[in-house]
Amino acid sequence: MLHYLRDLVRGTVAIAGAELALLRRFPRTWLAILAVGLVPALYSLIYLTSVWDPNGHTGELPVGLVNEDQGIHYMGRHANVGAELSQILLERPAFGFRAMAHPEEARQAVRRGELAFALLIPPNFSANAVPGIERGAGELVIYTSEGNNYSSAGLARRFASEVGHQVNEMLNEQRWALVLDTASSSQDRLTQLRRALAQLRDGAHTLSTGSRRYSDAASQVGEGFKEVNGGIRHLASHLPPPADLKALRSGAQQLSAGQRELGSGLSQIGHGLDQLDTGAGQLLTGARQMQSETESIWLVGDRVSAGAGQLADGASHLQQGLQQARSANRQAQLGNQQLQTGAVALESGVVQLTDGLQTLGDGVQKMSSKLPSDRQLDEFSDAGVQLAHGAQRLLLGLQTVEAALPRAITRLEGNASGLAESVAPQVQVDAPVANNGVAFIPNMVSVALWIGAVMAGYLFNMGLVLHEHDRYPRLAKALGKMVLPAAVVLLQVAWVELALLFVLDVRAPRVAGLGVTMALAAVVFLAVLSAVVQVFGDFGRILSVLLLTLQLSAGGGVLPVELSAGFFRAVHDWLPFSWVVQAFRAVLFGAYDQGWGHACAMVVLSGLVAVALMALFGRWGRVGLDAYQPTVKL
Repeated sequence: MLHYLRDLVRGTVAIAGAELALLRRFPRTWLAILAVGLVPALYSLIYLTSVWDPNGHTGELPVGLVNEDQGIHYMGRHANVGAELSQILLERPAFGFRAMAHPEEARQAVRRGELAFALLIPPNFSANAVPGIERGAGELVIYTSEGNNYSSAGLARRFASEVGHQVNEMLNEQRWALVLDTASSSQDRLTQLRRALAQLRDGAHTLSTGSRRYSDAASQVGEGFKEVNGGIRHLASHLPPPADLKALRSGAQQLSAGQRELGSGLSQIGHGLDQLDTGAGQLLTGARQMQSETESIWLVGDRVSAGAGQLADGASHLQQGLQQARSANRQAQLGNQQLQTGAVALESGVVQLTDGLQTLGDGVQKMSSKLPSDRQLDEFSDAGVQLAHGAQRLLLGLQTVEAALPRAITRLEGNASGLAESVAPQVQVDAPVANNGVAFIPNMVSVALWIGAVMAGYLFNMGLVLHEHDRYPRLAKALGKMVLPAAVVLLQVAWVELALLFVLDVRAPRVAGLGVTMALAAVVFLAVLSAVVQVFGDFGRILSVLLLTLQLSAGGGVLPVELSAGFFRAVHDWLPFSWVVQAFRAVLFGAYDQGWGHACAMVVLSGLVAVALMALFGRWGRVGLDAYQPTVKL
């Protein structure tokens, strides 16, 4: 055992010395070493710079914005969500939005690759979105081309989710504002309603009291109307018929006419008495003259004179009687005049009386026809009772409604925006990462170190040893051949760390740990690649490329390995790349619960396994000093 260890050390040193002698024999190899040493650093810089902070440059990504929304007049308010959204997007551009007039123009620009994607707001967007009749009624169109750029299409999908959330928040805030306004006005209306109900209740109470009184009065009115009906019918039955009224009127007219004729006769009688009185005076004068003249007549004068004296006496008595008759006639005329005046007044009174009786009769008949019947009066009395009952029920109903109404409407606390988005998830981040570029360091630096190990291994013929070194143990050959390539990869590590710290300005909490991690990764990758080449020969060079591809897919550097297919999840823990990525994340971010030591131990284990495989199954070619040359000669 001691002899083996002595040979192992001597062989390793001798073979390593032979490799270093190549640099003296071929000094231009130093240029190749320097170039290869810079490759991982350049690769890391180029790639990480391209992905360092893509979110900081999204404002440069051209995106079309077409707003055709015509708005909606809804619940007394005018809303145009498309215009509001467009204004927000243009004022706070997450992307390089370009306002465009026509959707087809934006679609053509996307298809030509001039735009990453386009947001198309249709004319009926507000009309469908604001009422919220059904889920997803308001449609926003995000038009993109995956074939032009798949990453841009992914950004378009994430933007679609974000803009949908933003619009929903906007609508929810507006709806909550409307709800709060409605609740506030509802409280005022409730107060007014309660006040109105109180007034209705008082009015209903008054109506109930009045309706009871009205019911009693209606009963009395009904009974009174029944008595009035009976009296009117009795009065109508005792009124004279029209024929009697007509005869009475005719008799009064005849009496007035006869009275006028009587007055005319009395006037004629008075005139005749005047003539008789004149004739009686003449007769008396003549008789007296005849008496005085006939006294001297012979023989018969005495008798003639006596007869004339008697005639004169008779004429005198006649004249006296006629004077009394004239006086009586004048009194009769005066009485007749009074009777005539009374007859005229009587005629006028009879006319008025008959007219009044006729009018009274007509009025009584009309009143009798207009008066309600006893059945209607009974219904009227019953209606008064029903009105009283209805007023009582109305009062009870109003009291029930007033008791059922809440004293106040509980107003929602908070404001519209708080109610629209009352939940704000807080993401508590462990092992924070500064930006996207820093997040790519574990994966990209691992790839760079792998490529650097491949190139470092290609600088030298890893499968050739000198004839005099063939006697040393296989492990000594493996270790000795790795010394110079290991120095190259460590140079690469130095350049990469300098680039990270001073060019990309990475704030590594443990700079030494970062360097150790890269050194272990570079040496182990070199060992793995050397083992692959030593075991499989030239085919191993192809396998090294395939192995890198496999490790990129299964290492979990970009996506969680759980999102990969089953085969990749199965081989994940058996690949050195996986543990290198984990070690980088632990030393840079404190990830995996600061499990840097465990990850580095697994990396070292991978290297030991590779060296062991190379020592056990490696195939070594023996050449002389003349044929012992580096692969790359400048």
